[in-house]
Amino acid sequence: MAEILTFLPGTMCDERIWRPVRQRLEPRFSTDYVAIESEATRAGMLGLIHSAASTGDPLHLVAFSMGGYLALEYALDNPGRVASLITVASSAFGLTEEEAAERVRALDLLAKHDYRGIPPARVNQFVHPSHQQDPAVVDVIRAMDRDLGKPVLMAQLKETSTRTSLAPRLSELDIPAMLIGADSDPLVPWTSIDLMSASIPGAKAIKAKNAGHMIPLEQPDWLAARIAEFHHSS
Repeated sequence: MAEILTFLPGTMCDERIWRPVRQRLEPRFSTDYVAIESEATRAGMLGLIHSAASTGDPLHLVAFSMGGYLALEYALDNPGRVASLITVASSAFGLTEEEAAERVRALDLLAKHDYRGIPPARVNQFVHPSHQQDPAVVDVIRAMDRDLGKPVLMAQLKETSTRTSLAPRLSELDIPAMLIGADSDPLVPWTSIDLMSASIPGAKAIKAKNAGHMIPLEQPDWLAARIAEFHHSS
């Protein structure tokens, strides 16, 4: 029987970020989802991953953005609990000074003002120009942002603002790994994916074309095919 694939979301995402990919993988693969968006602290998010890993065989993790960082951290800290890892649009590196300062400013603004949802210009930053008018992409982003709301946004920004770089530890990862990036992701440039894959023994690095940061929504057919290939060959 094929492995059970366990999916993790990114910042201001829920199970809808993975729904198109999971639909394309089933019934060839069984899939599960860890709702890290339900936890307000990083420790709580890691705890949910640990709970999932404690119920059966080691996890086959497929993790997006912030979830990818947490999946890497968990795999490094818990050898034997993770059987394989796929990260999508995710960086193992710590925040730059500019990124950290931007989060401080964002948290300050959120504390003082109402949150009226993700602005269209911000959505466009996440998405390749060819998908910026696609309801299957932009409407899902807006809906997740609206439904999760200000409390989740503030908690996630706060809990990920001080993350340390996992780069010095990547060589310790001793499981099959695939790192997926995009040709037009301003948040996680391909150079970061390349550097990470060079540090992980045996890791594969694959680039999505015509995609920004939201690869699971922008290229679900392509991504599902890459995930299936990885699990048939690893």
